[in-house]
Amino acid sequence: MSAERHDASAGRAEGEKDKSRADAGEARERDVESAGRPDEPNECGADAASLAKQLEEARREAEEYKDEAVRAKADFYNYRARVERDRARDRALAAEGAVDALLPVLDNFERALGAVQDRDSAIYKGVSMVQRQFFSALQSLGLKTIEAAGRFDPALHEAVMAVDVESDEENGAILEQLHVGYMLGDKVLRASQVKVGRKRA
Repeated sequence: MSAERHDASAGRAEGEKDKSRADAGEARERDVESAGRPDEPNECGADAASLAKQLEEARREAEEYKDEAVRAKADFYNYRARVERDRARDRALAAEGAVDALLPVLDNFERALGAVQDRDSAIYKGVSMVQRQFFSALQSLGLKTIEAAGRFDPALHEAVMAVDVESDEENGAILEQLHVGYMLGDKVLRASQVKVGRKRA
């Protein structure tokens, strides 16, 4: 009787061990299945989402920096162009002031040459040479004489005298220049004083 109970106890123990091993195997299978399911969150998925978010933020910041660089470059070009315009304007104003102040001196040279009767004299040649040098210096600043020939142009010429003429060709034409006119660049500093032909009706 004692041997039979011993065998039964041993059988139950073996059965419990088998059941325990079976339960452990099922648990391992459940862990493997749970780890292999793609729809459940895991640590790798969280890291990928975080990296994607950081990448998007980096791209946005790069676009902002690029826009700021483009605006800064455009502002610099505008500033440089404005500085160049201001410099050119200042140079033009300075040249205009200098030439305007020196034009009476040039007129006096012309009067002095006109007052000398002997064109072969040393005085005439000396004054003429100085006058040419002085006018050349003014030309380097942009001064040029106004052409006083052809048709009368009120933007360039000042009619101080009108002379009756017979032909249509001379009507409104410049017959003589009485006083030289000058321009600085495209600006008229002084209009040429001229004699103009006028045909009576």
